[in-house]
Amino acid sequence: MQAQPKGFSYAFKQQIMKAWQPVPTLNSTIILFATMSLFFLIMGIVLISYSNDIATQEFQYDSYCSAQNSDCVIQIALDSNYKSPVFFYYQLTNFYQNHRRYVKSKSPSQLSGTDLSESELDECDPVVTNDEMGKTSSVTNEPLKKEEKAIPCGLIAKSYFNDTFNLFQVINNTKTEIKISSNGIAWPSDLDGRYKNIDLNRQWIDMEDERFMVWMRTAALPQFRKLWGKIDQDLEAGIYEVQIKNTYNVSSFNGKKYIVFSTTNAFGGKNEFLSIAYICVGVVCCVVTLGFLIRKFLSKADQKKNR
Repeated sequence: MQAQPKGFSYAFKQQIMKAWQPVPTLNSTIILFATMSLFFLIMGIVLISYSNDIATQEFQYDSYCSAQNSDCVIQIALDSNYKSPVFFYYQLTNFYQNHRRYVKSKSPSQLSGTDLSESELDECDPVVTNDEMGKTSSVTNEPLKKEEKAIPCGLIAKSYFNDTFNLFQVINNTKTEIKISSNGIAWPSDLDGRYKNIDLNRQWIDMEDERFMVWMRTAALPQFRKLWGKIDQDLEAGIYEVQIKNTYNVSSFNGKKYIVFSTTNAFGGKNEFLSIAYICVGVVCCVVTLGFLIRKFLSKADQKKNR
């Protein structure tokens, strides 16, 4: 019988390839953990420094705007100057967007512009028709038939946050409107074909509206912020007036509503948790390094005694 050539393929299949396994020594372990300690501590301090430079304030407004489907006005005071762009968020509490049934209740195909039949919209259960969506008129004010499919359908779309805001700067009783733009607030992947209109005469909302796209990205935690718009000018510290169209009902889930002003930096928005996490890991690595150093010195002392 002819002998099989013992090349790379043979060694790989027979699991007899040469192997190398690092054997950590006490010195290499000390160097590794000391390096990790320095890295995480430095990163944590840098992140804290950057985070402290971010201006952010939040204002609860549902207690002032208690009547649903009404207009209300609140005055707020910004404590510091905000460099553009200033990001304007809304924040909800006690809203569990991560519930499995809620997350699954949408039709990606319909959202991307495919005109599906009602029988093809099982994913949207339990909100498939206009009647279940609670909508009677389209974007173009055309009447919608109750029994027809809702465009878009699903629980996520039905719970769309629909409060609106207008911002004014108040100086010496003179109000100047500050424009809040929705351009560029959605992710590029959402803008690139993930959301397309089918027929505005049959849709209860414009699916290419970036605020709608932002809402459709479900949050992981029950308290979350979503971007409502950007302010492309500096905001000086002082008094501002926010005119609110109060439509969204949070009493059904005992929630609260806030508006949030924030700036960003190279690492994103204000995130104290990340910097604290880095520092904690750095401290743990430092403690481990000290432990190995003590062990090293004790080992040397024992060796001297045994000589």
